[in-house]
Amino acid sequence: ASIIGSGFLVLGPILMAQFGWLAPPVMAVLCVVAYLFGGAIRYNMRRIEAGEVLAPGLEATSSWALSFAYIVSVAYYLNLFGAFGVSLTAFDSDVGARVLTSAVYLVILSVGWTRGFASLERMEYISVTIKLAIIAGLLVALSAFFWGKAQAGTLVVIPTELSGWAALTLGFGLIVTVQGFETSRYLG
Repeated sequence: ASIIGSGFLVLGPILMAQFGWLAPPVMAVLCVVAYLFGGAIRYNMRRIEAGEVLAPGLEATSSWALSFAYIVSVAYYLNLFGAFGVSLTAFDSDVGARVLTSAVYLVILSVGWTRGFASLERMEYISVTIKLAIIAGLLVALSAFFWGKAQAGTLVVIPTELSGWAALTLGFGLIVTVQGFETSRYLG
């Protein structure tokens, strides 16, 4: 949900609207910066797993803060899922969205309660695999669309809207959408 929601539905359109034809290189820079953030986190994970904890109190506080942030994040994406899940049906209403969201919460709760975290991890693995397949399909479709436009000579070059300090601050702000590194620590 994070990859599709943040990447394709939020980040892509913002980059295209603000950076125009420079959106692909800006996205590449964001990916490099995200990889560097991930490198720092992977380094810290190796140190922690080796038993090196520099500030035990800070580590415990950070874990609790991360747990709370993760709960908020999951709630946010499930709420989006509920709204999107009923948007093209006869049940398209706030109540319908909440019922769907609550049903998903109940499934997660019942699986976690009866089968444990390992089952929840398997469910997450399956859902991530499906999401990556959707993304691969979307990339193939976008590539075919681009190729068709290029062959017809109807590509449009969108001018950039931002430059200088405004572009730099927006770029740093978009780093927030690159998330999920912390979960790898808890998923092994």
